[in-house]
Amino acid sequence: MFLGLVILTLVALIIFGTGLLSSQTDSESVGRVEDPTVEGAPEIISEDAADEEEASDEGEADDEESASDEDEPTPIAPDDPTMSLSVPTLGINGAVVAGGEAGLELGAQLVSGAPWQPGSNTYIAGHRIGFPGTGSDHIFYSLPAMTNGDEITLTDSLGQEYTYRVSEVFAVTPFDTWVMDPIGDDTISLQVCTETLDDWWTIGPSLMSSGPESGRLIVRAEKV
Repeated sequence: MFLGLVILTLVALIIFGTGLLSSQTDSESVGRVEDPTVEGAPEIISEDAADEEEASDEGEADDEESASDEDEPTPIAPDDPTMSLSVPTLGINGAVVAGGEAGLELGAQLVSGAPWQPGSNTYIAGHRIGFPGTGSDHIFYSLPAMTNGDEITLTDSLGQEYTYRVSEVFAVTPFDTWVMDPIGDDTISLQVCTETLDDWWTIGPSLMSSGPESGRLIVRAEKV
């Protein structure tokens, strides 16, 4: 009888004890929180890869800038070289620019070059006093007042506009014809006679005669 009670006790412990352990294990598994996983996590980019991407972006920007420069239309050479000149600083708006002596009466004279020619130094001369009742009257009277950054605009007979910004103001002697030569970039040079090489404002006999003792004031501007 004692052995029977012992056997029944062992059986009960095996059955109920296993259930308790199983229940405890299930409880622990329910309470455990697994580490979250994120699908499609970003990849780590090395510094070299970042530098290559930045260089690629800069290359694309340079290509876009080059394409923009290439899109700029090439000027067409007009049959009529007559142009109009505007210089806001001097109050000049649409003055006539023509070749030969006629230019010095109508407004200003185109001495050499042309804005539609790549790399040209468009050289234009005008009077400080000029001829009353004509377009040349005091056309370049205040040319000595021009400074770097002032704008000059030429418009040809086809309506094509060329804008320049002053980069130099200097004087030379009447023998310094090199100032008419191209310098490699698209430029415009405005010239007027002065009393002497150093005196840009006096209206005197040397200026009026344009003799060898007079000077030549040059306002040079680069195309923008």
